[in-house]
Amino acid sequence: MKPETGVSYFANGWPHHFKRDLDDILAHHCTYIVHSFSENEMVFARSRTAQFFKMTRDAGLSCWANPWAVMGLFGGEQFSAFVPRNPEACQILSTGQRAPAACPSADETRIAMKLWIDMAVDFGADTIFWDEPHLYIPDWDDLRFAPDSAFACFCPRCRISFQNRFGQPMPETLTAEMRLFREDLMVNFLAEMIGYAKDKGVRNAITLLPVEDEASESLPWNRIADLRGLDIFGTDPYWFLHNKDCTEYVSSQMERTMQICVPRRLTPHFWAQGFGIPSGRENELETGFSLAVERGAQSIAIWGMHGNSAWDGASENPEKVWDVVGNTFGKFRK
Repeated sequence: MKPETGVSYFANGWPHHFKRDLDDILAHHCTYIVHSFSENEMVFARSRTAQFFKMTRDAGLSCWANPWAVMGLFGGEQFSAFVPRNPEACQILSTGQRAPAACPSADETRIAMKLWIDMAVDFGADTIFWDEPHLYIPDWDDLRFAPDSAFACFCPRCRISFQNRFGQPMPETLTAEMRLFREDLMVNFLAEMIGYAKDKGVRNAITLLPVEDEASESLPWNRIADLRGLDIFGTDPYWFLHNKDCTEYVSSQMERTMQICVPRRLTPHFWAQGFGIPSGRENELETGFSLAVERGAQSIAIWGMHGNSAWDGASENPEKVWDVVGNTFGKFRK
């Protein structure tokens, strides 16, 4: 089976430029585009987003919509407009600080997320891509907003819910009860949103962080894979970013992914990073993608075209990165 091949798309709002990029993406043997549909686009670029989605479909490509950093609950380099407008719906950290991210338990959060889904579907997305869902992670914030040891959520809603459920005040450490409570916040939120999107007639794909079960940012792969409406499941073992060996890291994460996907008949999905790749190591992308496909990946994607040269953290030789991606995808598709 030929794997589907994708690329994320962001940092451009010019239709004439996107037309050229579409030709470039097709020439690099991609079969789908993951559009980063942020809150900024929701507010300021609705018509342009709908136009880009239509152009994607008209080019014969599948159109995925990614809630890029929406409400601080997903991966992405964007600020949230929801957060300053809804301070009482935000997560509260163990330090007492209000995090720049929405709490999944808040009614306002769920209403806003469904509005995002409605827009994405109405604009023409055929797949909703749930990108690295997480509670607030201080280590990801380069502004050093809070200590890395801080965690959420200690908002009044969550405190009351924890007390009612476990018969004790919310602890200030990650006890077993606190870990379960935090997991449930995201699992229940994703269950409602994925089911809502499925009922609107689109597919659901998800990528979870490739971290160990005991990590503070981890989510339960098995529980999320069992959610109604999920079609595609994967992870993003970025070996350059995490200073890991490509072969070992990709192999172990694909084995874990296949253990999840096979019994549930989910499509196994794999991401490789296109940013921050040192010069001379570009060919490791072919190694990583080949390993993923050999081990069962049916959908593979690269984060960012042209080595993310439009963004901080670009690869040292971005055009070489893009060439390797195109050549590798071409081998799979031909």
